[in-house]
Amino acid sequence: MIGDPGALDGPARSSGELGAADALPEPRDLELLVPSGPVPLGFVREGTRIYLVASDLSFRWPIELLRTGAARLRIGPRTLVGAAVLVVAPEERDRAAALFRAKFPPDDYDRWYARPARVLRIDLADAGPPPLLSAEARYRRWVAAEFDNAAEGYDRQIRTNRISSLLRARSLALLRPALADAHRLLEIGCGSGIETVPMLHAGHEILCVDLSTAMLEAVRRRARQEGVAERLTTRSLAAGDLARLLGEEGSASFDGAYSTYGALNCEPDLTPVAGALTDLLPPGGRFVAGVYNRWCAIELLGYGLTGQWRRAWARHARPVRAGSSRYGVDIYAYSPGDLFRAFAPAFRARALRAAPAILPPFDLAAYAEKFARRFDTLARWDARLAAVPPFSALGDHFLAVLERRGCLPPSGPARRPSRKTPGA
Repeated sequence: MIGDPGALDGPARSSGELGAADALPEPRDLELLVPSGPVPLGFVREGTRIYLVASDLSFRWPIELLRTGAARLRIGPRTLVGAAVLVVAPEERDRAAALFRAKFPPDDYDRWYARPARVLRIDLADAGPPPLLSAEARYRRWVAAEFDNAAEGYDRQIRTNRISSLLRARSLALLRPALADAHRLLEIGCGSGIETVPMLHAGHEILCVDLSTAMLEAVRRRARQEGVAERLTTRSLAAGDLARLLGEEGSASFDGAYSTYGALNCEPDLTPVAGALTDLLPPGGRFVAGVYNRWCAIELLGYGLTGQWRRAWARHARPVRAGSSRYGVDIYAYSPGDLFRAFAPAFRARALRAAPAILPPFDLAAYAEKFARRFDTLARWDARLAAVPPFSALGDHFLAVLERRGCLPPSGPARRPSRKTPGA
């Protein structure tokens, strides 16, 4: 145990209260005080900033910090508090790495700190606990930072995973015909542009929105490399804030829209997205949604047969906690019925496909590799079953095509309910 256990019972100290204690030699380790218990960690300090490194994305303590946005630390006899931030800027990560390299022996550095999955910064408070952002702002900052952190290796993760590659192929196979006649498109949560660039090559103009500035830079870079950047514009925006585009772009300013695998599942309520798209799309305009499903038959069957009931029903929690899904943030799972109800009555459902239907989820791709020689055959069977009820509604993800109905009043935030009585 590092430090004095009795420090937990005393008041937390701010960075301005350290006084002469700062003259003491810097310890190698600190204790991170999280609800699940103290976590001993190596650290470095630069002024009132403390840096921590997680060498694996599966570690729970970074998620506990990022979920709350705050940290409580014990260094020797002192208990300190501060705001927790995920470091994504390359220059700051390099500076933190240099501090770790200077403090720790080469073997320790190479083993624990040289290849960080996450680098966290704790900004020590000058006067008591740091002010906390609203839960929504905290969550969005967390989502943006996690996707910024993943941006550099995102494409490689997709390419090296058979199921992830299959999901992208399935979404493009549906996007191309569903939006073939739509000239200007809105892409919600573009990621690194895996679907964006093929759609640009098909002649569409696209406005991409995403919370992650690193992902937006990745899609711009890819579009420039492919020679299609003139048809691309980008905007840093959450799916739940699409109504802001109405004042900038105007009603029915897009011929179609799509959002595949992620952005919708980072929204606790889909009705603001539906309301915005009701105004942004014209009658007949289509929206293609790729959604992490609340009902996954393969997981229910596999985990149920092995008695892992908590994992079998994990998708029904709100939110689905990071660690219970394969995502690095808390998310919200939706069934096809949830999606259709959120978009009714302004949209009608035109198509529904599981993605995949009987193949395992992408975090269990190792099981698919056991059938590598027969994978193409299994994938063909999966594609056939993906459109057949009940398989279509029970995949890991699902792809849905919705069409904007005609003769509807606008549903944007500026619209006010009529005071007229029915029939007046």
